[in-house]
Amino acid sequence: MLGTDRKPLPAASGGWDAWSSNSDPALALLDRAAAVVAARRAGAHPAPAPISASAAPIDPRPICTAAATQCLAQLLRGRHDLLLPEWLARCGDGGWQPPPSLLPALLLRGKRHPAFDQVIRQLAGTRAAWLIEVMPELGLRADPATVPMGTPAFVPPAQPSDSGAVVSAIASAFSEGVAHWAAAPQLRFEVAAIAPSWLTALIASLNCVRFNAATERTRVDLIALAQFRVDMLSALAAVR
Repeated sequence: MLGTDRKPLPAASGGWDAWSSNSDPALALLDRAAAVVAARRAGAHPAPAPISASAAPIDPRPICTAAATQCLAQLLRGRHDLLLPEWLARCGDGGWQPPPSLLPALLLRGKRHPAFDQVIRQLAGTRAAWLIEVMPELGLRADPATVPMGTPAFVPPAQPSDSGAVVSAIASAFSEGVAHWAAAPQLRFEVAAIAPSWLTALIASLNCVRFNAATERTRVDLIALAQFRVDMLSALAAVR
């Protein structure tokens, strides 16, 4: 645009003269440039049509409820993920299929955990192989990875023979002031293992515990875990 005030613009060729009517030479030059850009964009060749993927195989099982899907999403984000094996086990036992929207995240998680990978591929059925084929960007293998020897199975913790005794022991740990934060991992495991029918009693017991600054963080954490497990089991047992 420099110099347009001293040297007149060359005459526009046919078809472009309508863009040169501005009295200001600099603006007239900008008008021409804008017209050229618009013409180039309008005349671009369309990109080739994407290859359409094959339709997903039909899964006759009902999709798990919205509440169960929400629980799974929170588990995958790391909230109370100790309960993830139980979610998957009860989803399969209940005849549900996992939510299709979360299948990519589930399969990607299995990329780091071969035992988990086998569980989720079995639960997802034929849709797992289909998704891996149509989404190569996931970088997943068609066949599940081999589980190394000695790797624990991805299953819920074994239920104790006497869940009532476990609930009493947890309550006693708070009464005695030994349920400090360092003990929280073991206590969480016990909450994840007890029979579901004892979860309400556990929550009631923890709500009656006298305040202790050294154990309060653990108490709040266990109540949240137990309540989440109650809600999760209710969502997975719901009738559509």
